[in-house]
Amino acid sequence: MALACSDAYTHALKVLVVEDHPVYLEGLYYVLESLADEVLIESVQGLEAAKAMLSKTTEFDLILLDLSLGDGPGLSLLRYLQIHRILIPVAILSASEESQDVGAAIAAGASGFISKASGRREIARSIAAVLEGETPLPEFYKQDNTPSPDAPVLTPRQYEVLQLLAEGLPNKRICQQLELTEHTVKSHIKTLFSIFEVHNRTECAHAAAECGLLEH
Repeated sequence: MALACSDAYTHALKVLVVEDHPVYLEGLYYVLESLADEVLIESVQGLEAAKAMLSKTTEFDLILLDLSLGDGPGLSLLRYLQIHRILIPVAILSASEESQDVGAAIAAGASGFISKASGRREIARSIAAVLEGETPLPEFYKQDNTPSPDAPVLTPRQYEVLQLLAEGLPNKRICQQLELTEHTVKSHIKTLFSIFEVHNRTECAHAAAECGLLEH
């Protein structure tokens, strides 16, 4: 029996899964098959394989993306989609229970964040919610990471730089993670210092945490 979201589909539901854990992937197939009467699933195990797939076809209703992949951070695929103007909703499906990972994913353009620790029925409901235009978030994020009403509004790229800065990554590593030039990274950091009215990276991370944009 398919979930109610299948009523919106007159065609087969097409899903691209970017996940490099075969055992989890097998269980995910059963979840996806409950979403519609006909589901077509393509799975790839890394970022480059996902890009190669999307260069051939963008006829997907949804992308399910793991944050941690063998060939790079999952969030970089969101940037790829933006650059190439590929308008497919992306739901992050991750084992992470870090609020800052949820915030970074949503700031980067994800349409929802689903915990792998959830049961199959909950995962199915969350995926259905994304397909219906909602933004499902895990309970730990809703409870523990409510930004202050006075928190500054950052661009997705500023948030990504902020997250990596707070993790203590040097500029060179941030460049590699986000595929940016060092000049661009320095420019973003300078802007963040100005936004939070601070003078160094430690103060910046602390100020962002105080606003609820990062975990303390």
